[in-house]
Amino acid sequence: MSKQETKSEQINSSMQLVNDYDDPITTQMGLLNCLKKSLGSNVSIMKYNKTKRVYVYINNGITHYFLTAAVTYLGNPHPLFKKRMQLKTWYKEFYNQYKDLPNTTVNILGVYHFDDMEIYCDFNIFDYINKKMNSSSAHVYTNDLFQAMKYDSFEKNDMNGNKITVIKGTYLNAYFNGQVTKNPVIELFEKFNSSFDFNKWLRADTCIQSMLENKWYQAKGTEWPGWFLEFKVDEFINHENCSSIMLYTGNKKKEEFDFDLYFGTLHFFGDLKASDISRKEAPGNDQINTINEIMKNGKLWYIIYEHETIKDKDHKNEMAINRMKLCNSNFKEGDHVSYKTRMKHSVNFKKMYILELNLINMHSILSDFNQGHNSGPYMKQRLTKFLISKNNINNSIIFSYKPNSK
Repeated sequence: MSKQETKSEQINSSMQLVNDYDDPITTQMGLLNCLKKSLGSNVSIMKYNKTKRVYVYINNGITHYFLTAAVTYLGNPHPLFKKRMQLKTWYKEFYNQYKDLPNTTVNILGVYHFDDMEIYCDFNIFDYINKKMNSSSAHVYTNDLFQAMKYDSFEKNDMNGNKITVIKGTYLNAYFNGQVTKNPVIELFEKFNSSFDFNKWLRADTCIQSMLENKWYQAKGTEWPGWFLEFKVDEFINHENCSSIMLYTGNKKKEEFDFDLYFGTLHFFGDLKASDISRKEAPGNDQINTINEIMKNGKLWYIIYEHETIKDKDHKNEMAINRMKLCNSNFKEGDHVSYKTRMKHSVNFKKMYILELNLINMHSILSDFNQGHNSGPYMKQRLTKFLISKNNINNSIIFSYKPNSK
């Protein structure tokens, strides 16, 4: 085992975040013993091209070839939560020789070792094998390791579309026997996304009229992209009759309901956000409520749908005027038009992702959001909210979706 000079974030066997040196297993026999501890005796080392070593696992008539290396901190100046497995140049050659053999799979398997336990990272080979292998890496984050420790296995598509499955060492055998359970909430969002209007320009007046016709309680809201997103999610929940799994609570907001969604079977909250894709930050929620939720239920989800934006002021306030006509039957040409300087004319939703905030990662993504004061005679100071930084979201992403262009 070796030590690096720089300490970084580590997950220990008690699922705690600690700052410590990497403790990778670097010897062939050390890796073999780890794999045998997780998978049993049906693991061996095979020589490849005399100097290379591949680990072979035979299970239920399937031969698995593991292209294996240690998972360690990426190094300065990268964030302390960012780790990588180096992809060796000969992996592609080996894969091309063995990929078509019957009853055979080839896996890129990273091994994280710390505090006398292992976590494995199964990087989907189709996402990585055609990359330039010289100095290339497959990345994984501290929160991914935490998710695997908490739930035995964790699967996600990262922001680049790469599929990664992270597995607790004691669960690796079950994983290769197909025992992977999907999160029911993520399955619902996968279904919702399949029918949501991505890659299509949505006009403000069309969306507002749809909300008005359906008597949506925030149909007249000026920040219509966010309200339209919530309207569509609530409509989906009612259509799917899935309120026991995911319930819209935005129309019930009081002090105890600061968030849009309650995931009843899993006992925690989430919040929907429509955010301009060009913005590097998104407003979060009240700091006290956010911290209380994470402390009480262990996590809070932010479900963020990002869109491109056309500003209404660049189109002679067309949508601000149309909104006034739709919302006020007494409106006449020449009357005062509210919100015309900040109105969005149209939006085009391009992608979405789900962030999980927990005690492991919240420090790297949240900062203060100074809102100033409410308008009015007393100028009451608003409650301080958190700001969600989009720069460090890789350590929080548990699901992402980007549709193909239509």
